[in-house]
Amino acid sequence: MAITKIAEIAKLCADCGTCQSACPVYQVELTEPNSPRGKVNLAKALADGRLEPNARNRSLLYQCLVCGGCEHACPQGVEFTRMMIEQRNRAAGGRSIPWLKKAALFLYQGFILRRVLWLPRLLARTPLKRKLSLPALERAGLKKIRGGDPEKEHDVLLFPGCVFTYFYPRKTVEIKALLEGLGFSVLYPEGLQCCGFPYLSQGWGEKFAKLKEKNEAVFRRFRFRQIVVPCSTGALAFKKYYDLPGIEILTLNEFLFKKAADTAIDAEFGAGLPGPFTYHDPCHDLHSLRLQQEARHFLERFGERFRNDDSGLCCGFGGIFKVGFPSTSRKILAKRTSRLNELGVTAVVTSCPGCYMQLKENLDLPVYFFSDLFEK
Repeated sequence: MAITKIAEIAKLCADCGTCQSACPVYQVELTEPNSPRGKVNLAKALADGRLEPNARNRSLLYQCLVCGGCEHACPQGVEFTRMMIEQRNRAAGGRSIPWLKKAALFLYQGFILRRVLWLPRLLARTPLKRKLSLPALERAGLKKIRGGDPEKEHDVLLFPGCVFTYFYPRKTVEIKALLEGLGFSVLYPEGLQCCGFPYLSQGWGEKFAKLKEKNEAVFRRFRFRQIVVPCSTGALAFKKYYDLPGIEILTLNEFLFKKAADTAIDAEFGAGLPGPFTYHDPCHDLHSLRLQQEARHFLERFGERFRNDDSGLCCGFGGIFKVGFPSTSRKILAKRTSRLNELGVTAVVTSCPGCYMQLKENLDLPVYFFSDLFEK
């Protein structure tokens, strides 16, 4: 995208401030440069040459979760996410990824885990466990469930994403079993890479393009009708930034709602809790994919055991954002935690692996994934 195009997107902004109420970062920092409106004005100034790129304004460009909240709220239709990605591409300027961000991406996306499994297990026993939201790594036989017949047409290609593949692999096994138990033919092929959105959102378009090319090559080897992604960020990446004509991209909650709405819940779920549980809406579900009722279709079957929370508050994870801006991330999580305390809930369910990690490793409450709601 040319500079003039970025400027055209930014010009749509009417400086009304509606975005501020929808921005998790602004809501805890309360400074204009940290508001979406402030970043739009920064983009304008950089585009027309009133400001030169420097360390301070580069930092402000990255102090954003790219959660889509402001875009959802904007009455002018400012394509904020697109503008931020392009601005970050320009800010990166072809330079290599900074070592701290590279380390965070390697950690969260499993590259380190594949080579030095002892390292995250060691870190999970130190104070860095909380700072990085590191779980004690699970073991699961993913090799046993990988594979698929290229000659057969499958209902579903399961794309579990990095967090479930490397940190919580049992969830991948359970989700595949859930879908197969409902009668769907499920493909979980070898060779899947990170969806690439963490790189794209940070402005490293070339790295994203390489990951996209590898994933699309895997997809072309097989025949399937839908890609089911138990991660709204991954679903967003495939829907908006991949070339997958004729293939339906669905999150897990969206897939069950559309294709198996009568799926039996586990009637005993939550029965042993001392009080009600609630649902945490992932930001990309709520803002970018506009998914809100899909999960609640099933949650509301639990009656009074389920207590609805329509606050839409962010958990503060944002992948690499948590590592780059730990103080802001903690403030956003504290705001979320306060709301949970107000609701008086004793457990939380969510449908994003990143949110699951953030909440599970930082809350003093049990945290469950959406797939845990159903009969095994």
